[in-house]
Amino acid sequence: MSSTNIKEALLKACEEQIAYKYAIVQDKIKGIVVSLNDATKSSAGDKHETTRAMLQIEREQAGERMVEIEKIQEVLYKIDLKSASKNAHLGSLVATNHGCFFLSISLGALSFEGESYFCIGLQTPIGKFLLGKQTGETFNFRGKNYTINSID
Repeated sequence: MSSTNIKEALLKACEEQIAYKYAIVQDKIKGIVVSLNDATKSSAGDKHETTRAMLQIEREQAGERMVEIEKIQEVLYKIDLKSASKNAHLGSLVATNHGCFFLSISLGALSFEGESYFCIGLQTPIGKFLLGKQTGETFNFRGKNYTINSID
């Protein structure tokens, strides 16, 4: 299978994972809003106020998580799989002697047609090492010597 097809499949998997996380946070926010509305109808004094305060904190945390997910989605939208370069960049599939890395978002290992690919963000330690590298270059990361076999 061509590297373009692999990258398309990996990008789609990344998008699906992030959409799933987005939906979970949306559901959580909806649940909190319902709970806040129910708590508003109650007038149980101090307990009521504590419950509302806790729900507000949960809502703020869920909102922050939603912002993080939206930033991740923005990174995914910037990936241009057709952009060719000798240097590793956002959207590159980098094959090394220690595995294949898809420079995208930090999602971890994904399996595609029996092969493992590591979806990593450019801000991660290994992502920083890979960014800008070319085929044939080597680097040491956490005590392992890496050689870049190909960049697609």
